[in-house]
Amino acid sequence: EVWTEPGGRLLIVSVLAILVTGTVFYTIVEDWTVIEALYFTVITLTTIGYGDLHPTTEFSRVFTIFFVLAGVSTLLGFLNFILGRTVKEQVERRQEKGM
Repeated sequence: EVWTEPGGRLLIVSVLAILVTGTVFYTIVEDWTVIEALYFTVITLTTIGYGDLHPTTEFSRVFTIFFVLAGVSTLLGFLNFILGRTVKEQVERRQEKGM
């Protein structure tokens, strides 16, 4: 259902674009495998940050600063959209039941 709403489509595409951007960047600049780069991207954007992988160049570190700001904001926007829809649907169901 998220895909049917314009805002939902934009957020899904944005999340995928952020994941692809990070994965491609770290694969090229840090010379990591695709799996390592995707892993680092997800671990970083979910703010878990195990520390087993980390940027090794100043260029990567500067990229990561802006990447985290954009990526975390995008993920939070996506979660906000999903949670907002879920709450709205629950409220509508309760109203239909007369509660």
